[in-house]
Amino acid sequence: MHRYPFTRYYVPGPSPWPLVVGTCCNSLCVSLVLWMHRMEAEKLFIGTLLVLVVTAALWWTDVLREGDMGVQTQYVLKSYRDGVGLFIFSEVMFFFSFFWALFHSCLSPSCNIGCEWPPLGIRTLDPLSTALLNTFLLISSGSFCTYVHNTIRMQSYDKWCLVNMGVTIGCGVLFLIGQGGEYYHSPFSIADSVYGSTFYMLTGFHGAHVMVGTTWLIVSFFRMWRGHFSKDRHFGLEACLWYWHFVDVVWLFVWLVAYFWMGGMFSDKFGLSSV
Repeated sequence: MHRYPFTRYYVPGPSPWPLVVGTCCNSLCVSLVLWMHRMEAEKLFIGTLLVLVVTAALWWTDVLREGDMGVQTQYVLKSYRDGVGLFIFSEVMFFFSFFWALFHSCLSPSCNIGCEWPPLGIRTLDPLSTALLNTFLLISSGSFCTYVHNTIRMQSYDKWCLVNMGVTIGCGVLFLIGQGGEYYHSPFSIADSVYGSTFYMLTGFHGAHVMVGTTWLIVSFFRMWRGHFSKDRHFGLEACLWYWHFVDVVWLFVWLVAYFWMGGMFSDKFGLSSV
């Protein structure tokens, strides 16, 4: 900042984190492929994942330190907002591909599965049991974190913001517990034809995003506890809440499509045919 007083963007010094993260991502891909081919790569995968997590934490610590130094101008914050927006858009396209595969298999079942959907022999999950509870949890968490967002934009947060953040984190944890219990008692697996593969890929990746979002919420909670946010500086919290709202909306579509439509609920109730 002192070396470039007339620039709009802060130019950081040399950092090892991009090289380490790139190396870890390459190692993760290689070790995961080797693991899928039944080769002994579990230790490499777990070790690389731990190094990646620690490196990401150190990198984010440097970014937060830059914010404390006052070098993150409005132009830098705009680039952060644009980056988070593009990241969420890429996640939308990611889930769109799974929904595309689901509708392709559901609306035009192949003869390999008897031209029926759900395929013969598949006992689908009840959308009005655990899935309904999980939907209630995520939709409720969206209202709690919206309170936090609106409050911090109008004024500095108070204890009720911390309470609402805690409730939001609790909803995320309960969602993951319910999803895990549903997987454990599920009557079909990911190996049960295209139905099992599409269902578990869609809901499983969403569960992974809930796990990431819950971790991000926990970090934001402790940052709020230590007073890192204010009315004029709270983009880290704002980006976290954007991501959590994205997770909420995606689950609503997952519940309606993967449980109701895919499970044959619409066909049973309204006499629709999936062929």
